[in-house]
Amino acid sequence: MADKKVTALTSLGTATAREDLLHVIDDPGGTPTNKKVTIGEYANALMAPVSLANSDVTLTEATHAGRMLICPDISADRTYTLPTPIAGMQFWFVGPNIASGAEDGHDVIIAAGTGNSIYFQGQVSFLDIDGDANSVVGSDGNSNETFQINVPGHFDVRLVGVSSTVWRISGFVSSDTAPAFAD
Repeated sequence: MADKKVTALTSLGTATAREDLLHVIDDPGGTPTNKKVTIGEYANALMAPVSLANSDVTLTEATHAGRMLICPDISADRTYTLPTPIAGMQFWFVGPNIASGAEDGHDVIIAAGTGNSIYFQGQVSFLDIDGDANSVVGSDGNSNETFQINVPGHFDVRLVGVSSTVWRISGFVSSDTAPAFAD
């Protein structure tokens, strides 16, 4: 097997298991080192949750994509700015991380870009904490570049890059105040 091309190797296909090994090159831009990782270790490392800071955060593919992003109990309105979408890139926002069932006193804003060139398509379910105004809130599908989660009690929102200009949004927001999309 020493002199086989990777393309000549037999595929495991559906027999792939978490203990199977992958060959990786650690630090290819610095001092490259050959290493191994199990598929399980690889999957866990790439999907480990990230606790966001109690500040405005510019998200990156390397640090935040494909992971659960835990939003804290924020002390002021906070904006989480997305990178330019790539088809298939995903972000998953969950929060706020507060001990009580009370609503957070501040808003979470997810920003897709500026100038309406990168925008949201899709809808989220609004679950009114009082139970008297449950609804679906949708983007206009062609220019809404911000999504504001107003004084949330809880939210679970997913974004998937559809193209280099579109983030597909879905999920739910529980609050007394409906979330809103804006240009």
